[in-house]
Amino acid sequence: MPATFCSCPVCLRSLAEGGKSLRMRSCTLLGDDVLIDMGPDIHAQKLKYGLRLDRLKAVVYTHSHEDHQDAYALQLRGTHSCAVHPGIAPEGDVLQLYGDRWVGKRFLSAMGQGVQIDETRFCFHEVQPWQQFQVEGYTFHALRANHRPIAVEDCLIYAITDGKSSILYANDTGELSPEVDDYLAKSGLKFSLVSMDCARGLLSGDGHMGWAEVLKLRERLMAIGAADQNTRFILNHLSHMNDMTHSEWVSFATPYGMEIAWDGLEIEC
Repeated sequence: MPATFCSCPVCLRSLAEGGKSLRMRSCTLLGDDVLIDMGPDIHAQKLKYGLRLDRLKAVVYTHSHEDHQDAYALQLRGTHSCAVHPGIAPEGDVLQLYGDRWVGKRFLSAMGQGVQIDETRFCFHEVQPWQQFQVEGYTFHALRANHRPIAVEDCLIYAITDGKSSILYANDTGELSPEVDDYLAKSGLKFSLVSMDCARGLLSGDGHMGWAEVLKLRERLMAIGAADQNTRFILNHLSHMNDMTHSEWVSFATPYGMEIAWDGLEIEC
């Protein structure tokens, strides 16, 4: 936001406010080498924040929507002339990709549509809900999101731990099912950080959460012992549906103990 072709009141206020109210498509970098989602703003994000994306070892996808899985960026990574890595042997220059089978289909489509793409520069791993997998020192717990009908795509969110601290990354989901609570309660994970979708703002949730749903999720995580008073709760994946600029969100949410994400936010857990 502001949305590309929109002149609604909050888009105009955000444009005038600038700064943290100007939001690119959401993704998160863990250290230097693991990226959660790779959207169509990834090149602009690299330039703005000085990211060394040549160091990426893996991309973990939540789902296949274009704002989270940019096909052109993958095509560039698979083209030797566009992703030159001196001193790295070909067998070591492989980007690991993780996601549901719909992500896999879009990956294969991108490879087929490109020119001079070397598919050996990738290794795709299909992920199922409730699966655990290891990525560069992190354990990812794949949880079922509530974003699209399962028959259309079984979207994912992730609980992630390095063995010292744990985070819940819950972008692009509506209210979570009770089976998520059951899984997290049995996992024994306790989150130092929870990133929560709030694209709907004060509207009722649908395939995204709104204010009522994020408050309820915090209560649920507290009730099962996955969060406590020291856990940071951050609203993320915001859109113009929420009808508030960044500063308006801060004024509204801070009294409730909620933080608001912004582009370029860095957090150490």
